[in-house]
Amino acid sequence: MLQHTSSALKRMRAKYLAKSEPAQTVIQQMMMDIQEHDRILEIGTGNGKMFKKIIGQLEKGSLKSIESSKRKLRKTARANRSAIKAGTGEILPGRPESIPFNDRSFHKVLSLHTVETVSDYQLALKEVYRVLQIDGRLYIVLQPSGISEKDVIQLLRDQYFREISVVSRDSFHFITAIK
Repeated sequence: MLQHTSSALKRMRAKYLAKSEPAQTVIQQMMMDIQEHDRILEIGTGNGKMFKKIIGQLEKGSLKSIESSKRKLRKTARANRSAIKAGTGEILPGRPESIPFNDRSFHKVLSLHTVETVSDYQLALKEVYRVLQIDGRLYIVLQPSGISEKDVIQLLRDQYFREISVVSRDSFHFITAIK
């Protein structure tokens, strides 16, 4: 009975997520999943707004971000100065193919529209797997430019991710997976 209920909830959640804009979908799902003690890695800071939203949810946890663009790195650091000063957040130069953190450092890893800048998907996912704790969650939003939903699922499976969920909508893939 419990398993049936869980499946029904998953289907309802998938239908709800499929109706939302892809970036908003991942933000909504991740925000629902954030626990106050989580250690989260954001790959690519973009405009820094996601950093600010996540920091607002964390009371005892932390958020680390890596960004390959010096301009975006500075912009996000300026916009989130107080969280960085308080030690709740940290923004470092870095790429997903070489994540500058220890094994099993994070409960969750998030990547919004940064997969397009990855030069080696397999290596990047291997690194994400390395820094995620056991049962840690991965959240990705990507445009399928050159990579199909089927390819993404296979890449995740090759790196031993499980419970892979892909929702494709408006030429985006919203992906979640568990280590």
